[in-house]
Order: sequence, then C-alpha cells, then structure tokens
Amino acid sequence: MSTATGARRRGDQGTAGVDAAIAVTGLLLVAFFVIGALRVVGTGGDVDAAARAGARAAAAAYDPATAQSAASEVVAGALADRGVACENLNVEVVGDTAAGSVVRVEVTCTVGLDDVALVGFGASRTMHGVGVEYVDTVRGGGTP
Repeated sequence: MSTATGARRRGDQGTAGVDAAIAVTGLLLVAFFVIGALRVVGTGGDVDAAARAGARAAAAAYDPATAQSAASEVVAGALADRGVACENLNVEVVGDTAAGSVVRVEVTCTVGLDDVALVGFGASRTMHGVGVEYVDTVRGGGTP
C-alpha cells in the first residue's frame, strides 16, 4: 500500500456519520412537510364538510334568522368534533328558506399552523368551504 492511498483512507474516516446526519435531517424535513401538507388538506376537507352540514341545518329552518343561527351552531359543532380549532370562524347563510329555494352556507376558518411553520407553512391559513342545499318543497319555509 502506498502512502498516498493510506493518507486518503485516513482522511475519509468519520464521514459516514456526517453523511448519515445530513440524510436523516433531510428525511425528517420531508416527513414534516408531508405531515403539514396532509394537515392543510385534511382541514380543508373538514371545513367543506362543516359547510355542507350547516347548509342542511339552514335548509331545515323556517326563517333566515333561524337559518343563520342553526348553521352557525352546526358548523361550530362539526369543526369541534373533527378537532379543528378556528382562530376566526365566519358562517354566512345566503339564500331564502322558502319551499323549493336554495340555501348556500359559506364558511371561513382561520387555522393556526404554528406546529408546522418550520417546514414552509405560514403561522396560519384561511380555509373556505361552501355547502349548498335545497329547501324541501313539502316541508318548505314560512310558518309551521
């Protein structure tokens, strides 16, 4: 063995540990990014589902004020059941409660993402969901 080859081998000692540390760090960052992305997508689906539930509740109401109240209550409950903590929740009911009409519920929820902010997500993200429901022509709106 020549001295040049022996020197090269001694200079490479310990680099496997550094390479492993870099690889593990990179894999952890990718894993945290995937977890954050799944959290954002899952929360968006939860907000959509809550909006649809709110639209069903609003369509069963007899007047717009009751529809707004019912939709807000159902949306807040649905999001709480799914573990979504909104920093700012807005529920808006659009439409009429008359028989055969369409009720639309628009939900806006600002969700804190502080736990995944290190991998490229902001501190919070605003999610939007829309639910549309027809008011039953037999049940209808108006007076009971």
